[in-house]
Amino acid sequence: MDDKKLLYHITDFNNLESILQEGGLLASNVVKEKGVEYENIAHNNIQDRRSMKTVPLPPNGNLHDYVPFYFAPKSPMLYAIYKGQVEGYEKGQEQIIYLVSRTDIIHNAGFEYMFTDGHAVMGFTDFFKKLKDLNKINWDVMESRFWFDTEEDPDRKRRRQAEFLVHNLVPLDLVLGFAVKNEGMKRKVEDAIHKYNFNKPVAIRNWYY
Repeated sequence: MDDKKLLYHITDFNNLESILQEGGLLASNVVKEKGVEYENIAHNNIQDRRSMKTVPLPPNGNLHDYVPFYFAPKSPMLYAIYKGQVEGYEKGQEQIIYLVSRTDIIHNAGFEYMFTDGHAVMGFTDFFKKLKDLNKINWDVMESRFWFDTEEDPDRKRRRQAEFLVHNLVPLDLVLGFAVKNEGMKRKVEDAIHKYNFNKPVAIRNWYY
């Protein structure tokens, strides 16, 4: 099994400044502790469940002690944003940017991580610590253009939301680059990162709905 898998973290463009100031992506609990201004793009009820979901593997804690990445772009969460279904967030997907990393980069940097075979808050989702267990993830669903549940397979959506979870923070030097929806957002991201002398590629990708 190839242990080099791309990882995708999505956030609102307005959070990029604080990410650059802090030198990386911070877990929700770290954001709260530090009092960092942060625009939430997720369902509040899911965030509440994440804050209470105990992580079954060391270093344990709850899901808000981890920076979450997906294994595939075009996530169900982005679809909910696109459809205007996230209460309190009405900016649409144009404002959403991707920060991209890779499993082996985080592993080799020595950070604590684990990953799941589906949405991390679901009761029957399993957690893993070793990259050799990446084969437990359904890569057909990850690589599929569509992830919607079907009669034959009513578990596709949960599996598409498998997560790679990094404890506390992911420093910016572990980020390979950024992806955006259009030229206007590309310029805005480039302006922001260059202000902090952070030179990583910013690409327009069809990772949107």
